[in-house]
Amino acid sequence: MNGFAIVKLEADKADIVSEFNNYMQQNTHAPSFVSGTEGYFRLSYDGIPSSAGIVEFGKFLQSTGYSITAIGSVNAKEGDTGTEVCFEKGGVQTCAVLSTKNVY
Repeated sequence: MNGFAIVKLEADKADIVSEFNNYMQQNTHAPSFVSGTEGYFRLSYDGIPSSAGIVEFGKFLQSTGYSITAIGSVNAKEGDTGTEVCFEKGGVQTCAVLSTKNVY
């Protein structure tokens, strides 16, 4: 482990943020703050700090039966560059944006 990254998750639906928070608490006990469709998570990383959110969110999606349909670079709500991940389950598609806020 090289350090920690604070990662912001913005989603179209609040239940995705809540589900991810529950997954993180059960599997990594990562400190977090969640409010509606946004959440902040302290994630450990090996290698590139900006990949911490993508790795953990991908594990969450895979373990809960979602299929990733697209990944790309976008601007987050606050103007930061983020990674948009679109995914599908049961014929319903939604997207979330992950952005790294701090590294230490």
